[in-house]
Amino acid sequence: MDYTAEIFDQIQLLFKANGFNDHELHCVLRFEHGPDPEVLRKSVIASVGAIPILSARYVDGAKPRWTSLDPGEFGRAFILTTAETEFEEFLVSPVDESVGPQIRVCQLDSNPFAVALKMNHMICDAADFKQYLYYLCTIYSELAARPAYRPAAIIGDRSIRGVLKRFPLGVKLRSLLTQSRDNNRSGNHRFPLSEGGDVRPFILTRSLERDRIAALKNYCHAKGATLNDAVLTAFYRCLFQLLAAEPGVELEIPVMVDMRRYLGETGEFRSLTNLSSMQVTQLDFEPEERFEGTLGRVKAVMDEKKTADIGLNAFIKLGLLYGIFGDRIADHRLKSELKNPFICMTNVGILDPGRMTFGNWRPYDAFLCGSIKYKPYFQLAMSSYDGQLTLSANLYGSADDRDRIGSFLDKIEAQLPN
Repeated sequence: MDYTAEIFDQIQLLFKANGFNDHELHCVLRFEHGPDPEVLRKSVIASVGAIPILSARYVDGAKPRWTSLDPGEFGRAFILTTAETEFEEFLVSPVDESVGPQIRVCQLDSNPFAVALKMNHMICDAADFKQYLYYLCTIYSELAARPAYRPAAIIGDRSIRGVLKRFPLGVKLRSLLTQSRDNNRSGNHRFPLSEGGDVRPFILTRSLERDRIAALKNYCHAKGATLNDAVLTAFYRCLFQLLAAEPGVELEIPVMVDMRRYLGETGEFRSLTNLSSMQVTQLDFEPEERFEGTLGRVKAVMDEKKTADIGLNAFIKLGLLYGIFGDRIADHRLKSELKNPFICMTNVGILDPGRMTFGNWRPYDAFLCGSIKYKPYFQLAMSSYDGQLTLSANLYGSADDRDRIGSFLDKIEAQLPN
């Protein structure tokens, strides 16, 4: 069976073609013990069978599409290893969308135990990746208790139409006219990366423990701000220092926006799709300013964006472009006109520990992050699990890049109030 390739399926593929990122989502779960490898293997295969877009391969052409795999090919989705080097290599290696399945899971059957998951960003954003994780946990728990269990199918709408139809024409026109500079911008500054070296993909993380995050949340609450505001503030302040900015110099940091906010969803898992947009934020450098002052200005910027249908402008422009010109012409125009941000940030949100249970096994640590960037692009990601916060940055870079980014993550962690 064939399925239509949606707009963001094609855009994520274009990101790779344009040298922006490798369009993979990544998740790592670490356990003291378990889960059972055979039950997990059966659970992954069952999930592939229940979600049609996972059990498909991408076919390019005049009308790009997904076509179903033979069930005998579902087994490629799961790998078991006892070697940590193989586990780490699996995590950063891309999945070929033309082969499928579009989810790959590797279990490290060692001590400590770990599970890595990669999903093709073409078919899914971070919000639905989390829903898939909860769904996989449910399948595992059911299969562990009842081997004959078969999961319910997930076959909902994958298009952006559900978001766009929520807005009247007047709101769409206002967004087109007043928010045209809120996306499709590269920015004027780049994160300083090396020119050469032996380039390899890597994911660097920094974890902030529960007590630190609890104190930070209390600090933000007293200021009327969010944890996202605080991390974005630290990101701005560290970039100003790194780039040796002059007073009054303005930086732009685009942030990702989950457009499900406009659907009024209750958390039910309906489909695997990509409903994320991008919104540019700007801030000028004030050299004598303390963290509290910068946080206040960042909060003001974010509050203004949130009251102005944040993220909508990009969806409207893409809907018009593909609706008027069709796939091939739209892809061609985007390839020449799409501007990827040199520096950006994404918050993939909270992984709910209450839903991250594989039978009797629950990870003691978990993080989720997005695609691995190609030079000269840089992205900071944040995800939370069980009261902990993980900051991450992914790059195809050199050993020098790895050291520089690691030092930068240390500085962001140090910048956040205790």
